[in-house]
Amino acid sequence: MSRALTLTGVFLVAMSTLMLEVLLTRITSVSAWYHLAFFVISLGMLGMTAGAVLVFVVPSLFERDVIPLRLTQSALGFALSTPVCVGLTLALPLTPVTDLMSFLALLGAGGTLALPFILAGTTLTLALTRAGLPPSTAYGVDLTGAAVGCVAIIPLLNVVDAPSAALCASVVAALGAAAFATAARRPLRSTLVCALVLTLMAALNASSALPPLRPAWVKGVREIPEWFAYLGWNTYSRVTVDWSTVKEPMLWAAGRNIPPEVLAPIEQRGMRIDGAAGTVMGKLGASAANHAYLDWDITAFAHHLRPHGAAAVIGVGGGRDVLEAARVGHSPVIGVEINDLIVRLHQTTMAEFSGITKLPGVSLVTDEARSFMARDTHRYSVLTMSLIDTWASTGAGAYSLSENGLYTREAWRIFIDHLAPDGIFTVSRWYLVNSPGETARIIALAMETLWDSGVPNPLAHLVVVQNNQVATLLVAKQPFSPADIDLVQSEAVRMGFNMILTPRKVPAHPVLRQLVEQRTRAAMWHWAENQKLDITPPTDERPFFFSMLKPSTWFTDRASVDQMDLSFLGNLQATQTLVYATIVSVFLTILTVAFPMGLRRDALPPLARADIVAASSYFALIGLGFMYVEMGLLSRLNVFLGRPTLALAVLLAGIILFTGIGSLLSDRISFAQAKLATLYPLLPAALILIATAILPWLMHTFEGADTATRIAVSLGLLAPTALALGLGFPLGLRLVERMEAKIAPQTGGGSALGPWLWGINGACGVCASGLALGTSMVFGIKVTLTIGAACYLLLPLAAARLYRSGS
Repeated sequence: MSRALTLTGVFLVAMSTLMLEVLLTRITSVSAWYHLAFFVISLGMLGMTAGAVLVFVVPSLFERDVIPLRLTQSALGFALSTPVCVGLTLALPLTPVTDLMSFLALLGAGGTLALPFILAGTTLTLALTRAGLPPSTAYGVDLTGAAVGCVAIIPLLNVVDAPSAALCASVVAALGAAAFATAARRPLRSTLVCALVLTLMAALNASSALPPLRPAWVKGVREIPEWFAYLGWNTYSRVTVDWSTVKEPMLWAAGRNIPPEVLAPIEQRGMRIDGAAGTVMGKLGASAANHAYLDWDITAFAHHLRPHGAAAVIGVGGGRDVLEAARVGHSPVIGVEINDLIVRLHQTTMAEFSGITKLPGVSLVTDEARSFMARDTHRYSVLTMSLIDTWASTGAGAYSLSENGLYTREAWRIFIDHLAPDGIFTVSRWYLVNSPGETARIIALAMETLWDSGVPNPLAHLVVVQNNQVATLLVAKQPFSPADIDLVQSEAVRMGFNMILTPRKVPAHPVLRQLVEQRTRAAMWHWAENQKLDITPPTDERPFFFSMLKPSTWFTDRASVDQMDLSFLGNLQATQTLVYATIVSVFLTILTVAFPMGLRRDALPPLARADIVAASSYFALIGLGFMYVEMGLLSRLNVFLGRPTLALAVLLAGIILFTGIGSLLSDRISFAQAKLATLYPLLPAALILIATAILPWLMHTFEGADTATRIAVSLGLLAPTALALGLGFPLGLRLVERMEAKIAPQTGGGSALGPWLWGINGACGVCASGLALGTSMVFGIKVTLTIGAACYLLLPLAAARLYRSGS
């Protein structure tokens, strides 16, 4: 086979595999919930691993003389199975796991989604272990193709919807099959016909007003696309806008004393992000004065205390908070919105309906709020962040939510630092009377932030008002004055809001009262750590505001979990389903990897048991270690960069790309010296620990830098570590091949033990993805990275055994 064309096929199949994996995280975040995006990443790795196991378990299908044919067939099978499996995923409802049947449904969905990856894994395993390619070159090209696939998604989703983009990934896979066929000098007709048909399908789907391939079920509810006046996709969300209706204005939590005449019907449109996080866009009409109902929403309470000066809104959504800030008299009013689709709706697509960009002093900025505020020179009288819930996972997987970085101590310090001397930072969150977990957590976060800023008495800076299912926290840069407190009391009584907390009043609810009675920072942390829900203040080290379910309650029944939080939010159920998805991944790994490999132990080459254990341990450790490091770095640097698009392009693709380059450079390492051959894993271990140590300093130092600088800093941190990580797999294969060449020489090229080791590596990676995420959620990202480094510190033990056996 032509080496160049074979490597081209490897590049294209790897590229399409990562394209599909990232796209499926986006698709499942719409059709199901964000926590299943993690599940897709596990399934991708599981399928790739199962493909490697297939090569090992059924060697008769992959004899040396049919390798070129099997490469073409498996790559083409990957291309053709993708539309079918994506279509089935879009056609069937996926719901949170609540009983055995929903668990089995998740298991079935997992098996369906894994099928294309099994075929892709078969292709890449054959190419990397049976096609006679140099391991370092093949592995490097594989990772480089995967990195390009990650980056390709970003411009692609700016042009087409996610299902159409999945069809484009199929086209790339079909071209990879054509490259393999050409390399083997086989007929191209069938592969080119398939590529052409898939291209036509992608073009037809992308150009249709009502695409044939689209989500039929969203969050367990049958979707009716005829209801939408607008539908758009990008790398981190799917935004829909309904046709306008005339009805009573929507308020998150209106005061009990709101006059009936204020609620006169208005023309408005419903908006949803990923089919669940909803808001409303009201028609501006002749004047902003027609929207007096906004004064009575609890999210606007801060404007009654500070009606003038500059104002900023984090999360524009339907434009209600921006409209209210401009309506009461603030100028300028800056709306910061991460989602470019929403900004374009207000600026162009629905500018006449929304009207907020025509209001004097109003400007909208497409940026992540935290990084924007760190660079901004304005000082604000009111900074509003009300009910920021997108429930939209980023391409990096579940719990990498775009809003996670907004609810940490470090983020709130930035926000409070950008207030005017008399400014107020206002945050609205959900409130459940019997279990006010989110409200307790934002109060704890405010106390922690103020203590961290040197404030001796945080309670003098805090007010909380509440009605129905929403509570609004007001954090003042300076202590609230007696006049401020008098105004809070008079306005709350006039409008019909409950005063939960003021400098003169402690909460009646026992949990909230105990929280504010903690007089020191250490006491507050100790108290918060011992509550039923995790209400410790989130930090950049552990930025999971929405994950409040503790490990001791992960397997609590659904009814009990629903009593801990507003059930429609699904945040606590998300944690449970994440646990169940991990269990499903482990079960499928045992079924498709461990069990078949165990049945074929007799097919292992005639090596000593200790040698097989050493080789298996080596590849198990790099599977675990790499995934722990990748998940830790992605979680931490995603907060630093802020925008999910950048996190996806710079972090995930950067890790894969530099790992691929490291693999290509591994050929330069000679095994002539035993120390160099066995101690090289200490290099990635040391670089991981160094990166872990300097991450907080880097994030603090460059938090106010522009986007280009933060990208450069992220890549500078990633590059050395990823380059070193890339050495592990190809050097391990070289050690194994060297050992096999001495003990059990092979005539067919490559390693006879290679598919077995590929399976071990992939199985550990599948399990580690869930374990690493759980470790970060419970113990923090630093612990996750440290465990990753520990895996590489153990590698010299296995490498030394392999080296001695091959000497």
